[in-house]
Amino acid sequence: MADHLVPPYGGALVDGVVDDERAAELRRASTHWPSCDLTPRHLCDLELLLSGAFSPLRGFLGSADLASVCADMRLSDGRLWPIPVTLDVPDDLATRVGPGASVALRDPEGVMLAALHVEEVYRPDRRAEAQGVFGTTDPRSPGRRPPARADAPQLPGGHP
Repeated sequence: MADHLVPPYGGALVDGVVDDERAAELRRASTHWPSCDLTPRHLCDLELLLSGAFSPLRGFLGSADLASVCADMRLSDGRLWPIPVTLDVPDDLATRVGPGASVALRDPEGVMLAALHVEEVYRPDRRAEAQGVFGTTDPRSPGRRPPARADAPQLPGGHP
């Protein structure tokens, strides 16, 4: 039946939604995890990641993929990807998590939407990102957007 469909970019459709049993396990485990309240932009990115709309991405970009996307509009493995998909977090959260940690991603009401399994935490080069993505470092440029959080200089790369 699905033979007539165009294959997803990257070869496989990413499905980040877990079943009810796994969701209950994650909710129980998350009571001991740090939390991150998502901005409207992060909520949109998370929905696109989990639904597979951002396939082949499996999570927020790590430092190698971010640098590659900004420089060449490609992921570090060479696949075309034109925009950064990152999660800005405040320093106080970034210093409490590291590779192997988990973070509860929450909506503005505090409802846990996803678990982020952190692979790295890094400080991006915002100037290089602006130049690579928008072609300018001028903050007055209409296409240039500031980070989702002004107090968020660090990014955790990882997958929900």
